Amino acid sequence: MARWVRIICSLLFCCCYFGCIQDDTLVRVKPDGSGVIEETVLFSNVLFSSLETVSKGLAENQEDAKKGEETKKDALQQMMEDAKTRAAQYGPTAKFVSVAPAKVAGLTGYKAVYSFKDINTLQVNQNPGEKTGKPQDNGEKSEKSKEPISFNLKKGPVSTLTITMPKNKKENSAVKDEGKTDKGKDDPQQAEIAKTFFKDMRVRIAVQIEGAIETTNATYRDGSKITLVDLDFNKILEKPAVFEKVSGAQPQTIEEVKALVQGIEGLKMELNDPVVVKFR
Repeated sequence: MARWVRIICSLLFCCCYFGCIQDDTLVRVKPDGSGVIEETVLFSNVLFSSLETVSKGLAENQEDAKKGEETKKDALQQMMEDAKTRAAQYGPTAKFVSVAPAKVAGLTGYKAVYSFKDINTLQVNQNPGEKTGKPQDNGEKSEKSKEPISFNLKKGPVSTLTITMPKNKKENSAVKDEGKTDKGKDDPQQAEIAKTFFKDMRVRIAVQIEGAIETTNATYRDGSKITLVDLDFNKILEKPAVFEKVSGAQPQTIEEVKALVQGIEGLKMELNDPVVVKFR
């Protein structure tokens, strides 16, 4: 069974890197600088069904075929086990708290909770690719896709939280775009495959202030909740010209996607950097 789990998790990693995922990260911060991270990662049930079909096709005998029916359960269990090992990716004071299965309409995954003692040590990678394997499994590809959001808190009667967004790596971007933008146009089949990967993909990152916000320059504020990123790829699919641009450029990080889809209604991307929040 371990062999099947490795195969399935490898496929899940590929799908996570390119799409087929909803990734929701909420950072809750208290005035003393401690807090929790709530991480919800969901995959399409269609994806899990496809993986089950693959496992059955690879089965070597009837017993393996029977075990293949348990692929969805085993793959999810493996992801939850891996989530227990990833606290260090959030920083040296982060600790694993809990993980449990999560389901919404048409989606299956997990919700993990981590605590941290000092938000000044916290980093949140806006790319979801690290969330389908153990840290040591992600290797060089993970290093290239790290786009950390960092935090700095100055405590006082009115505390100041400064949120620094990832820097856009502009070097060679023009060359990469020039070489890729026509790919989807030249290959309709590739474009259809890209649509399948992007469908229902969504990445959200938000900060919940456990207190009363006095002032902030955050663009997207709802009460004490500040949304830093909300990329709903279904909204990109609704605009053929934009989708053609995105699929042709083949972005590999969220920051690259942001550069391609700025100005699309319904997508939230914080452009103020840093974001400053004063709260009690």
